[in-house]
Amino acid sequence: MNIWQVAAGDGGRDYPDVFLQYGVMLIGPGTVSGDYRKNKDAYNNPDNRTTYHPAMRLFADEAAEKNLVVLKRLRGTKWEAVAVGKINSGYSFEPVFSDVEGFQLQHCRHVEWKQPTRETLIRGLGRGRFSHVNNERAREAVERLWKEGKREKSDPIPHDPKKVSHDELIDSLTVKGLPGPNAKRIAKEIERLRHLAKWYEKNDENYDVREHETRTFLIVPLIMSLGWDEEKVKIEWEHKDVALFDAPYSPRSKPLVIIESKRLWDGLGYAPEQAERYAGQYKTCDRFVVSDGIRYKLFTKPKPDRKFRFSAYLNLLIPTRNHPYEPGVGGAVSFLWKMNPDC
Repeated sequence: MNIWQVAAGDGGRDYPDVFLQYGVMLIGPGTVSGDYRKNKDAYNNPDNRTTYHPAMRLFADEAAEKNLVVLKRLRGTKWEAVAVGKINSGYSFEPVFSDVEGFQLQHCRHVEWKQPTRETLIRGLGRGRFSHVNNERAREAVERLWKEGKREKSDPIPHDPKKVSHDELIDSLTVKGLPGPNAKRIAKEIERLRHLAKWYEKNDENYDVREHETRTFLIVPLIMSLGWDEEKVKIEWEHKDVALFDAPYSPRSKPLVIIESKRLWDGLGYAPEQAERYAGQYKTCDRFVVSDGIRYKLFTKPKPDRKFRFSAYLNLLIPTRNHPYEPGVGGAVSFLWKMNPDC
């Protein structure tokens, strides 16, 4: 029987929780060529560097139902077995997973996962998104973990979230109570930033977009469009990338919002921990944001004695009504409204 290994991220962006929550394994990218079943020639053509993806044939055609698969995550120089599963469906293309920590992971197989009862490292696994497990000791370890593991319940895959158009964004912000001219200003700035973000996306390999550039040219302009005056914004303040205040800054000022900026396409998965430590230093701070300039995660604390929670998500390239797959997390309109200075 074939045994497979699938990656749970690249070290900077990990997403095993998505696999376990929805009972799936996912690989990408899927946006350029779309559904594998309709575009096999593109995915299997080595002369086309843009679309060639040799692992897709293994993932969609060779991996069979009832085959075992180990969900792996890099731990230093070794591989941790996050879970072991049994494939229980054929291939499907799921648009809802077009933005998983910045990765396009629409290629999907359903998996019945079991988690080890303790942290388990497996020797003999290799790099790569999806491949065979050939090492005999590794195969034995996977089979043992399947027999001993704890079964995980899974949720149905959510529907693809509704995208928000330019006019819908204006209307939705106005309905929430934002003056019409303000809503139009925000929507116009997002359109401008979207064009810049697309240019960065297309030219990132040659342009090498750095963290200070995403902060200067993407994050701060968006914040300013929301109504934060220059006098209320501090850049690189006390080791925080961006701090927002409720009045013109003075040495005694305490921040309302902390923003942690990352390099373009860096993972945001670990950034909230650092930002929350910063925000937790100030009782006045009820919001913090982590962003790579294109994707924004907002965490809010309704009351001083409550914990921060993931509240809203904005992707400049794909603004949606709600987070693509995180239950209860708002989308573009919710993010922009909650980041309003008067909110």
